[in-house]
Amino acid sequence: MAFNWRNHDDETIEYHFNPRLTIPDAMDLLQAMPDIAASARMSLDGSIDIRYGKRPKETLDVFPATTEVMGDPPPALIFIHGGYWRMMDKSDHSHVASDMVQSGVTHISLNYDLCPEVTLDDIVDEIRNAIIFIYKYSAKLGVDRDRLFLSGHSAGGHLTGMMLKENWVLHGLPADVFKGALPLSPVFEPEAVIHTSINEDVRLNIEMAQRNNVLASPPTIKAPMIVAVGELEPEGFRQQSVSYVTLCQANGIEAEYYEIKGCNHFTALDAFSRNNHELFQKLIAIISQ
Repeated sequence: MAFNWRNHDDETIEYHFNPRLTIPDAMDLLQAMPDIAASARMSLDGSIDIRYGKRPKETLDVFPATTEVMGDPPPALIFIHGGYWRMMDKSDHSHVASDMVQSGVTHISLNYDLCPEVTLDDIVDEIRNAIIFIYKYSAKLGVDRDRLFLSGHSAGGHLTGMMLKENWVLHGLPADVFKGALPLSPVFEPEAVIHTSINEDVRLNIEMAQRNNVLASPPTIKAPMIVAVGELEPEGFRQQSVSYVTLCQANGIEAEYYEIKGCNHFTALDAFSRNNHELFQKLIAIISQ
């Protein structure tokens, strides 16, 4: 697989990077998520809408580990939702926490403001602020700040990549603030989105896209990671993950490319969140090291 979106016209790029074009029931899957998440919250203990910043959506949810099998205080998995930086909400993804908390890991789900009300630069700033808040107030949140792990789906996978290349020392945090990561179905090169209808909402220009290009430089954090993508996703999406793993490995970072059998861009999230799936088990193995 060697797909370079720069060699293709806008129609082809749209096909490869807009999941709604390749998943017949995409809207059904998206519309079902809020109810699935709401049902999960009924059986989850948690603190909802903890504010980490002043903007409207700068909030997070904390779902505590329900067992001490990973220690007390437990490690935390920070999760960044997707939606191409323009839609969705942490409240649509609460079900992702269910099996994780039963495995002894506290799940922290981040919200952020959305395009076009804010820019991608603003969103990256917000996620950075959330990480600083979690580290600073880890004791109040009930988590071990020395065992923070990061994950995100789709646009959240991109934001995961941006956080992994941040110089955290400049913000008063340890350079290795994350001990592992799992970007899921990420789009690491926002420049590709400029060539799609998605940019009507995201409103990227070339300078902003390049500032937020995860593939432009390697992660600063030398933590193990799994970069996962659905087997049924178009080659463009899968190539983003392949390219990132290649970049990481070339810079001495332990990174595994994992293709999720039988999954598309949206059902990949199911594999990530279910404890009977190999991907979930691989993530738990990293967290328990």
